[in-house]
Amino acid sequence: ILVTVADTDKTSVLEPVRLFSDLGFKLYATKGTQAFLEKHGVAAEALKKLGHGRPDIVDAIKNREIQLIINTPVGKTSQEDDSYIRKTAIRFKVAYITTTAAATAAAKGIAARRAGEPEVKSLQRYHKEIN
Repeated sequence: ILVTVADTDKTSVLEPVRLFSDLGFKLYATKGTQAFLEKHGVAAEALKKLGHGRPDIVDAIKNREIQLIINTPVGKTSQEDDSYIRKTAIRFKVAYITTTAAATAAAKGIAARRAGEPEVKSLQRYHKEIN
């Protein structure tokens, strides 16, 4: 899992990242995010941004080392960074999450599924079974 989030999202990404780590996922992060995670006791391997040396994020995605990306947009200042990550993710069919709330939901969902909890149901099926 690649984690690269805005400074304002770093604290809220800790919960899902810790859960993903506990589930056995290997974590990668960009330099700033990696330093933050390490400071808070979460191990992650640093990956270079595009243009900052090789191997970089694009290489890791192309080499199938990344199966999920958690990337919260910062705004216009990081539009270029977010764009190449998003485009590479789409090209290589890698799941891409843009909010920490969605990352938390994904981590909890994977944990629940691994614990053998029921499979996902459509809303129609769920409402039909309420009777």
